[in-house]
Amino acid sequence: MMTTSEFPEPSQTQPNQAQPGQTRPVAGAVAGKPAEMAAHGARPLVLHNSRLVCWMTMGCGIMAVLMGICMVLEGGSLLFPLNGITFRAALAAAQWIVGGFLFSMTLPWAWQWGTRMLRANVKLDARGVDVSLGTKEKQIEMFVAWDQLASVQQKRLGKIWQFTIAAKDGSWVSYTTNSFFRSKRVARTIAERAGLTIQKS
Repeated sequence: MMTTSEFPEPSQTQPNQAQPGQTRPVAGAVAGKPAEMAAHGARPLVLHNSRLVCWMTMGCGIMAVLMGICMVLEGGSLLFPLNGITFRAALAAAQWIVGGFLFSMTLPWAWQWGTRMLRANVKLDARGVDVSLGTKEKQIEMFVAWDQLASVQQKRLGKIWQFTIAAKDGSWVSYTTNSFFRSKRVARTIAERAGLTIQKS
């Protein structure tokens, strides 16, 4: 079973705030140079998750509720007739009912994950990179001009990868493989546009 501890939220800091446990990154050799930017391509590009896959993820939560209801009904049917209840029947019914309830609890998790991935996007243009993450209630947005982009970092967090976009003023925004289905491609595209290489730690 997946828990919330395995799915850290996207995070960010404001200018001149150091990232926890890390020192301020060093800018790449060609970051922000107009000539290099032109060579890497500065046409507008928006990176986002597949809408179909996001809706399928949310749909899995709805299907889990329907299956959970069926499991609860199956468990309830084992309790009838009441005068014929045995210990085995009661135990089997409890297993079906509890299992159905736990199965239905997948909905909030799948729905939140799907909606969060629907909103996640990264816009690249001649000005810089504009990152938009989080939920409607807790939005995380950050814009970094190409000449102010310091590094693109990749770090392993348990079973998932975390990617950090850091600016020269110390501000940064991070996302994980739970924000983008193809999170490595997003980081690689940003790094290529900026003329940087991904720093692994």
